[in-house]
Amino acid sequence: MTSKVLIVDPHAEIYRDRLAAEFPALRFALAPAAAALPADVSDVAALICFGVDLKEDFFRAATGLKWIQCLATGVDHLVRQPALEPEIVITSGRGIHGAPMREMVVYLMMGASRDVRRLAADQKAHVWDRRFWSLLYGKTAVIVGVGVIGGATAQLLKAFGMRVIGVTRTPRSVEGFDEMIPTGRLPEAAARADYLINILPATKDNLLLFDGKVFAAMKPTAYYISAGRGPTVDEPALIAALREGRIAGAGLDVFQTEPLPADSPFWDLPNVFITPHLGGYIVEYEELILPLIVDNMRLFLSGRPGEMRNIVKR
Repeated sequence: MTSKVLIVDPHAEIYRDRLAAEFPALRFALAPAAAALPADVSDVAALICFGVDLKEDFFRAATGLKWIQCLATGVDHLVRQPALEPEIVITSGRGIHGAPMREMVVYLMMGASRDVRRLAADQKAHVWDRRFWSLLYGKTAVIVGVGVIGGATAQLLKAFGMRVIGVTRTPRSVEGFDEMIPTGRLPEAAARADYLINILPATKDNLLLFDGKVFAAMKPTAYYISAGRGPTVDEPALIAALREGRIAGAGLDVFQTEPLPADSPFWDLPNVFITPHLGGYIVEYEELILPLIVDNMRLFLSGRPGEMRNIVKR
């Protein structure tokens, strides 16, 4: 029997069409979301998904599952699934997010520091009010998380003429960075930042890493940029720093709870620029990740899963 592939995504047909052209013997089941899953998933051998909305009962029912290709870089939500058998191979979308995420980071930096909210309000009210804005040129960016996204972001910020410092658990030389600082010295690094940029995944070691000590160390003229994962941030500590003017502002794309609750203080803080987790939410997403999926599918079907790209260790 040929392998059956379940694709859970609003654009599942795009993935199906490309894979069917490459591997005509494959059988497919498509679902736009977890709420529309097939009744019987016991014969699914491979799963392609983001997987955030997949629950424990699905993994218990998917008794034939051998491989999950996650469409995201972060797979913490899958690794934490208690019903996910250890022999199931998980591969991530790591490596495709450099371009979209570095653009997202710069958008957040400019949105926060140039008070885009007020500019948009002025346009709506037909108000012509010229206000000074500050350059990125000559400023210091501290990027916490030195991987594919961190490296891509560093190179872009260097093109703006910024000094770029990396914060990582494994200090090493990486193109685009002027200096590396160990994660244990994060408050010291934060004190030097004009822009403190968080692109960390929500691994166990990173939870609430950005706490009151980090925000207390920042300069009152500095901005905090959050584009990694919300659980890495102590949100009450960040809200206090913003309310009290201890930092200049923040550009936030990710939060502890998503969608961001309507009663969250972040909505109304005048020095906060918010986007609804748009970092990798791009028109070209399938175009970027499909070559990776095709390569991994070829290895999976040939019985060489250990050679697949981006295997997650767990």
